[in-house]
Amino acid sequence: MQEKEFYFNRFDHREPYKAIPANNARTLLFQFFGILTIALGIAYLNWRWRFSLNPDAMAFSVTLAVAETLSFISTVMIIINFWSYKDPEKQTPVKYLSDIEDIDRGFDRPILIDVFIATYNEDVELVRYSIRNAKELIYPEGVDIKIYVLDDGRRDGRNPDAQNMKQVAEEEGVYYLLREHNRGYKAGNLKNALEQTDGDLFAILDADTRVFPEFLVNTTGYFRKKKVAWVQTPQWFYDTTEPEKLSDVLLRVLRIRNKVIGKITHSLFGKIKVNEDIYGNDPRLFYDAILRKRNYHNAAFCCGAGSVHRREAIMGLALKDFAEGILKFEHEMADKTNDSEEIHQRTNEQILQQELIPFKYHASEDIYTSIMLHADKENKWESIQHPHIECKMLSTQDLDSWIKQHKRYAEGSLDIAIKDNPLFIKGLSWRQRICYFSTIWSYFAPFWVLIFLLSPICFFFTLSLPVQAYSFDFFKYFLPFQILNTITITLGCWGINTKRGDQYYISSFWFMLVSLVNVLSGKKVKFNVTPKEIQIGKNTQHILPHIGIILLTLVGIAYNAYLLSQGKHPTPSGFAANTFWCIFNIVSLSIMIRAAYWKPVETT
Repeated sequence: MQEKEFYFNRFDHREPYKAIPANNARTLLFQFFGILTIALGIAYLNWRWRFSLNPDAMAFSVTLAVAETLSFISTVMIIINFWSYKDPEKQTPVKYLSDIEDIDRGFDRPILIDVFIATYNEDVELVRYSIRNAKELIYPEGVDIKIYVLDDGRRDGRNPDAQNMKQVAEEEGVYYLLREHNRGYKAGNLKNALEQTDGDLFAILDADTRVFPEFLVNTTGYFRKKKVAWVQTPQWFYDTTEPEKLSDVLLRVLRIRNKVIGKITHSLFGKIKVNEDIYGNDPRLFYDAILRKRNYHNAAFCCGAGSVHRREAIMGLALKDFAEGILKFEHEMADKTNDSEEIHQRTNEQILQQELIPFKYHASEDIYTSIMLHADKENKWESIQHPHIECKMLSTQDLDSWIKQHKRYAEGSLDIAIKDNPLFIKGLSWRQRICYFSTIWSYFAPFWVLIFLLSPICFFFTLSLPVQAYSFDFFKYFLPFQILNTITITLGCWGINTKRGDQYYISSFWFMLVSLVNVLSGKKVKFNVTPKEIQIGKNTQHILPHIGIILLTLVGIAYNAYLLSQGKHPTPSGFAANTFWCIFNIVSLSIMIRAAYWKPVETT
């Protein structure tokens, strides 16, 4: 059957980036600057709290100092996260059960590997691409690899008006599994699959995850270490917008076709790149720096798609939770009645009713389950972030879809912080606690980001300074800390462009603030499937706060410029400092506005 053509077909030729080589000298340099940054940050905050608070605007001054302190906590956790590489040694793929488990050699056999492709409402022809790539997986002879399509949309032909996922699976010669409800979202879908399969190892793929042939060859060898519970591989979005030469953009916009002018333009502007991925979809910073360096702390968590798991670990966690649930129920019954026969009968009924749940039923089932596996004191499970890309995926194609995806991440992580905060879970090491909490803490950023955005506006309209004065002492403490902080983060993210990430860290304040309110108000966190096509006309709602802050900022700058021109401004140095601050804020906020109305350039 001929494959259906999609927009991403024109990107199939793209090759993934290479993992950044670990470098001991660079790591030592990062650690040196990291320690200096923390020391200078402590010195700056000590000065801020003890000597710089403005008694004439104490509320304003303290609020900004609190925001700076919270932001510094984030910086410290980032430095700990980035402390060192610890890439695992690559090993040959496992072939026999004895390679991954301690068993009697007389009962050895080839391992069984399952590949799960989870789908809900995606175009069945898009899933066909993923199926066909999975069928091209190579592995040592004698190992049985089974491919399963896990259809949570019940597209088995019962509805003649709906696409038929079952038919596609049958045409491709792979197994098809479905269930009659969607309880537990993706976690429930995986539970249903695990109940009907028997692979010793299993891989999780999303509907758009297209694995490379050596995906399993390059990842299963890690399971020779008996305590490795899962291996996560980097997610690479191969359909993101590639940057263009500024010269090409100028020639296209100005419709210049003269060869001489074209050569001059290329010589002047050819090395300048613009229009890189507007949505900040490139996950390299996350996988090649943040998560990869968590190998050092044994705190790399599962991100779902592109991961390989040990069945023994995930089912062991399910059995542990099952047993603890029954024991808790039995104790609760004992508190209510002394009738041992009733307690025994009701406990047996509970045993029959309670389910084994391998992955936590949650919108962020991957990180939640990772935390619980790492906290298993009896088994001391380990995780691995594989450094090299082994599959490709599709990115969000519009701002509304991007925000829905990241809101799910935010709300899921914040919900975990309330229900099972990793700082207080028994079994985690102190470094694992910091790494997991660092992920959750990042979603509290709108608290201090919003203060950083509104503080210069507050100054412009009240003419009150958040510090006693923008004096030599302020710059003596502030500038060294900021300069060292920039150098440290650059060393920690060596070779990775962080510009988009920095911009979205600021401009994401609004939807993350909404996520915080939703979780704190008790609103149920939902698992929203990210659309794989462009959603038209849903973006303006997301940028109204950004437009409002930018307008207020510009009006404030104009008002203060007028006062300065009339010789009536009380603190010209404050005006200069806050104007510079506002330029940074406007640039960061404008990326979200640009993304709302951005359309990909059709190239031939």
